[in-house]
Amino acid sequence: MNLVHPAASGGWKTAVVESVHLGGTCINVGCIPSKTLISSARVMQVVRDAHKYGVIAEAPKADWPAMVNRKDQLVGRIRNRSYKTVNRNENITLYEGEASFTGPGVVEINGESVTAERIIIATGARAAVPPVQGLSDIDYLTSTSAMEMKKLPKSLLILGGGIIALEFSQLFNRLGVDVTIIQRGDYLASALEPEISEEIRRILEEEGVSVKTGTNISAIGREGSSVYAVDETDSGQKSYTAEQILVAAGRTPNSDRLNLEKTGVEVDERGYIIVDEDFKTGAEGIWAIGDVIGGMMFTHKAWHDAFLVSRFLLHGRPIDAKERLIPYAIFTEPEIAGVGLGEASAVEAGHEVKVQRFPFAFQGRARAMEKLDGFVKMVVDKDSRKIIGTHIIGPNAGELIHELISAMRFGAATQDIQEMMHVHPTLSEAINNTAWSE
Repeated sequence: MNLVHPAASGGWKTAVVESVHLGGTCINVGCIPSKTLISSARVMQVVRDAHKYGVIAEAPKADWPAMVNRKDQLVGRIRNRSYKTVNRNENITLYEGEASFTGPGVVEINGESVTAERIIIATGARAAVPPVQGLSDIDYLTSTSAMEMKKLPKSLLILGGGIIALEFSQLFNRLGVDVTIIQRGDYLASALEPEISEEIRRILEEEGVSVKTGTNISAIGREGSSVYAVDETDSGQKSYTAEQILVAAGRTPNSDRLNLEKTGVEVDERGYIIVDEDFKTGAEGIWAIGDVIGGMMFTHKAWHDAFLVSRFLLHGRPIDAKERLIPYAIFTEPEIAGVGLGEASAVEAGHEVKVQRFPFAFQGRARAMEKLDGFVKMVVDKDSRKIIGTHIIGPNAGELIHELISAMRFGAATQDIQEMMHVHPTLSEAINNTAWSE
């Protein structure tokens, strides 16, 4: 909507095509609903840990229907704001249906042809379903359907070990579900710094999540009231069973039903739309942004794509996306967040690096909060002392990372962070202490 509204407010006649609900993945089936449920699970954990703070509390129970209702109410309110924004602008026409191209600059929705000089493809992505024997024959869960369940299963297998697997494993484990993660690779969320991946695995396992890495799942099926996954190990077959299975094996782009062959827009071997540095496709007058072009799939990245394209189209400002910093966050507890290069990628890029760390266990505010897990890892160019990457696992990491985004955006070095006065006692002092840990 941050692209549509400025265009329409600027006097452009703007058509919006939406097949399900306005607001996209994040509002409807992604960030907002999942973090709402995660917040409920965190409250349950706080009650369980109340004794650590000298508070006597009864063991909590999960009211799953009430949690889902709270989630639905919040999503509905945010979604309705999107519809109000569209409805009150006379320059916006909303088409509710699925669009497909019939030629360059022409799309068809519900049998009606719409022509435009400029078209932005922002169709996003959906859960990828791996080609495992038997998987398509069972009623499996995705991150979307898992949040719509009528009741909680007693046990759950999660196929995959990325961000969704991390967040949902802790969410359902805290609600009393027996959770097992089945990951093909040797590490959870392998794009993370190795020591952060190891730390979150340790934390999840201590909470009761069973983590199986290095697996080779050859078949999935249902037997009675249980689902099973067959793992082809070096010593023979091994089977994992649970009441339900959640597929969290990545995302696949929603480009396959657009009839892009009618336009000249090209896709790669995985179906992601190919664009240049200005988000321009190979077809005149067509741009593509967000998850449908691949790369880092975050709402804030898609939002920034739209911001850059809208600024270019409306004001002629050149697009400069090549060097932008794209941060990430994972909303486990402790949270995980980062921006910039990792240690290995910095070395590969030709930097001589110095790595600086500081544990939250030594931080006064973290100790007062009983949040002792995790650390800050700062990747620094050894010669200039400029910060070229920071990765955090710890309390409120998703908030703390913004100081480092600003620092790196403006070329700060470790001494700049050292000289910044941080309020005491706060979690942000961990950033200051990391800069001092040379």
